[in-house]
Amino acid sequence: MENAVNSKNKKFTTIAWALAALVLAVAIPLNLIFDRLNINFDMTPHSLYTLTKTTTDYLDSLDAENIVVDVYFLGELEELEGELELLALYRTLLAYKEYNCFNLIDFDPDTNPQVLKDINPNNFYNLSDYDFMFTYNGMVKRIPASLMYTYQYEEDSAGNTKVVSAEFCAENYFTGAMKSVVDGVEPTVYFLEGHGENTLDQYSKLVANLGNYNYGAETLNLMNAEAVPEDACIVVVAGPTRDISDAEYEKLNAFLDKGGNVSLLMTPNMDDVEYSNLEAMMQSFCIGMDYNRVYESDTARHASGNQFIYMADMVPANPDSDIDLTSALINDTTIIPYMPAARSFYSIYGSNYTSCKIDTLIKTQPTAVGEPYGGKQTDPETVKGQELTLAMYSMDSIRNNAKMTVFGSAEFMTDEATDTNYYIAPLYLYLSTVTWMYNSDVDMNIENKTKVYDELPINSSESAKAMMAVFLAIPAAMLVAGGVVWLRRRDA
Repeated sequence: MENAVNSKNKKFTTIAWALAALVLAVAIPLNLIFDRLNINFDMTPHSLYTLTKTTTDYLDSLDAENIVVDVYFLGELEELEGELELLALYRTLLAYKEYNCFNLIDFDPDTNPQVLKDINPNNFYNLSDYDFMFTYNGMVKRIPASLMYTYQYEEDSAGNTKVVSAEFCAENYFTGAMKSVVDGVEPTVYFLEGHGENTLDQYSKLVANLGNYNYGAETLNLMNAEAVPEDACIVVVAGPTRDISDAEYEKLNAFLDKGGNVSLLMTPNMDDVEYSNLEAMMQSFCIGMDYNRVYESDTARHASGNQFIYMADMVPANPDSDIDLTSALINDTTIIPYMPAARSFYSIYGSNYTSCKIDTLIKTQPTAVGEPYGGKQTDPETVKGQELTLAMYSMDSIRNNAKMTVFGSAEFMTDEATDTNYYIAPLYLYLSTVTWMYNSDVDMNIENKTKVYDELPINSSESAKAMMAVFLAIPAAMLVAGGVVWLRRRDA
């Protein structure tokens, strides 16, 4: 009887080992085959590595039309494979590469400088490592590497900053860039001329920066045009020395009524001139303008002893507003905002005040002085001892969210001014207002994909011991109990 039991146990043991060996014999070759064929299964909660139907349908349509978009990647694809944080980008690029319309050209800019020169002649685009350039039929769309992920941070009890979640944003940008270059639509920023404005030649660096943000730049003479062009996203009036005509005022108002955007850079003008139509346009956004020139009386806030080049302050966004144009610049402590001699503005309570979102972007300290300058004021007054507003924005919801920005000077954006490095902060702010007024990215309404960083909180030695009991002691106890049961039953 005992021999029969032992034989039965050996039989079951042999079967168990055989099944284990069979599982390994099947699993290992399958794993090698899938690896060789580059077959992967996306088991992430938010399908982090899988393209959405919006993208696949669009890519299928491009393939059907034999359209091929060249996508230059300033890095080598293999570099991404071994980086855990970049794995989603790597898998996404592999998924796009499955379609003929997405011609990925990855290269190292250091070892292949000619490719970089071909896609970026005259260094027009400010390219960095891991940036993308989508090109088709003369159209170019740049996607900076910084847009691939957005991170959420929080501080622990010790004050250490840690990443708690990340959103992978690349698919919406990639598919939108494909559509943008294929459709051939480039939003254009038009610079008004005919009123003594600064010429576009004086803004070559600004134009290059607009190109980096995927905007075109052209001049516009509204006296000879029937209306603001259809492809206009923003009309800029930079440093006018004369007012616009009534007819131009009507054309710009019609543009605003359709949800257009106007940016006014009103450099102080010593001439005896009034900007009646431009002021009326500002007032329709609840903004008033002073005929003055602001300087700084505090010598500690001057640049090179020049009271007309002075430190200014970026104004934090209103906590109750969904518009934030200044936080990134305020948090960047490496740059100090300076402004040239500028005029000031103020809010007015028009009939549409409640429909306008209006706020200050740049202000002075109370040590600044606003001296009368130009205009036809009968009793001009010098303003002292109060903060003066040098830049504002306003958006009117009843005019299809038409937007206006006003800056007290156009001089901080000229090529000559940007060479000094004093005006980097207001220049960056101005570019932020451009993207706020009109986002040049084509939104495909593809939601970002969230990657959650799991963590195991251990706040004390007692917690550590409890974790050790869970993950070590309990399995060990179960193993011992299993061994005891086996020993007791092996001869049963």
